[in-house]
Formats: sequence, C-alpha cells, structure tokens
Amino acid sequence: MLNYTLRRLLTVVPTLLVLIVFSFYLMRLAPGGPFTSERPLPPAVMANVLERYGLDEPLHVQLFTYIKNIVLHFDFGPSFSQKDRDVNDVIAQGFPVTLTYGFWSAVFVLACGIPLGIIAALRHNSFWDYSMTGLAIFSQIFPNFVLAPIMVLLFTLSWGLLPGGGWNGGQWEYIIMPAVALGTSYMAGVARLTRGSFLEVMSSPFIRTARAKGLPERTIIIRHALKPALLPTLTYMGPVFVYMITGSVFIDVFFSTGGIGQDFIDGAYSRDYSMLLGLTILYSLLTFTLNLLLDLAYAWIDPKVRSKL
Repeated sequence: MLNYTLRRLLTVVPTLLVLIVFSFYLMRLAPGGPFTSERPLPPAVMANVLERYGLDEPLHVQLFTYIKNIVLHFDFGPSFSQKDRDVNDVIAQGFPVTLTYGFWSAVFVLACGIPLGIIAALRHNSFWDYSMTGLAIFSQIFPNFVLAPIMVLLFTLSWGLLPGGGWNGGQWEYIIMPAVALGTSYMAGVARLTRGSFLEVMSSPFIRTARAKGLPERTIIIRHALKPALLPTLTYMGPVFVYMITGSVFIDVFFSTGGIGQDFIDGAYSRDYSMLLGLTILYSLLTFTLNLLLDLAYAWIDPKVRSKL
C-alpha cells in the first residue's frame, strides 16, 4: 500500500502542471482583463499597472514566473482585484471558514444518510422503508438555494432561534444552517445509495452462510455486511466531500460567511487571474488528497482491492 501511495503522489506534479498551463491560457482567452473597465485608464497609467504586476511580459514568461513562485515559495501572487492583498492571504482568511462548515456538513450527511439507508434496507417494504425513502426523496428536491431561504424564514425571522447570517468566529449557532443547507440534498443521495447497496449485500451468499452458521443478526450486519455495503457510498462521497469542504458559492453569499466561494466569484467577474488560478490549484489538491484517502479506505474495507495495490 505504501508503494501505491507513493505512485499516486508522484502523479500530482505532472497533473498540476497540466492543469496550471491549461487554466492559465484559458483564462487569457476570455475577453477583457483585470484592469479593464467602462472608463479605460490612460495608456501611460495602464502601462505602469501592467508592468507593476508583470502582465506586460509575454505569456510564456508570465507562466514560467508563476510556476517558479509556486514551486519555490508556494506563492500564488498578488490579487488584482483586492488592493494590497495576496491570494495566499485571501485563502488563509476564507478557507478555514469554508472548511469548518463544509466539514460539519459532511458529518451531517454521513451521520443522517447512512443510518436512514440502513434502516430502510433492514425494514424493506415496511412502513419504515417507505418513510425513510420518502424523507430522502423529499430532502433531495430542496437544493441549497431553495432550502437556505426557507430555513432563514423559519429559524430566524419566524422563531428567532438561529442567526440568519455572519460567522462570528465560527460559533455553533452560525454553523448549523449553512452546514444543513449545504448537505441536505446529498444526505438523500447517501441514504438511497446505502439502502440499495445494503439490500444487495444482505442477499449475498456469504451473508446466507453467516446466517446458516447461527451468527446473531447484529453481528452479521456490523461485522460482515456494513463494510462492503458502504463502498458505493464512499465512491459517491469523493467529489461531494470536495464540494462541501471547498464550500458553495450560494452558501457563502447568502449567509455572508466570509468563505472563499465569494472570492472565487469576485475573481471571475474582475478577471483576477491570480485569484482564480490559486483557488483552482487549491481545489485540485483537495480533490487529489480526498480521492487518495478514499482509495486507501477502499483497500481497508475490501481485501480484494487491497491485494491489487
């Protein structure tokens, strides 16, 4: 498994290089620039600004300088839209916020979705099955841009139980609604996947063999059925984890959390190349890291996968 991990780590560098080069040139194809506006700057002022940020150099020179700064100093460069701020500073300020409510959103998804799916599978075609399945489908029709205003209307404006926005250092009452609004629709997907996978596993020959040996049903479920039944859920949660940990643009804007989702949108509108590239690299690193961890979790759960690593 160590050799597999090292091989995967060695693929990060060429993958990131291809991503940086592709994103760098793709952003330059978009019309406009970071310093274009309805009232264009005088040519002399524009020349000074471009020289200040190194944008007067040829594109290949800009790309080489950008990659060199990342490799040597892990420096994503200055922000073109936020005065006197580096992209590193923006990430250092906004990412912990997004990571906090994204983590608790993932906990909410797993803590609710997996038990709902297991209960529905164990009580197949019963009242509990129909209730859990209906609840999962009902929650899936409420994406975060629909659920968030409803939650604010109920819990803030009507009942006064939770604050309708802000962050205030990440106190729990400011985390609940962003985390639940972000994760509810994914909870439904986890519940449905867990239910279907659990039904399939419980009808497998090794489960019938365990029952024939007289093992208690609880032991069969926990020791024999649970791990293989969670494999499809792990596959589903890979990209979902990245999405939740990097946050949702709507959640950041609607709840005014101060996360990096708002910075990404602002960077796209203002053609802030450094901001967009820095956040793209951050998303890519998180995607690779979580996929690697999920692959290792696969190997831990399934001995057949472990033998192929």
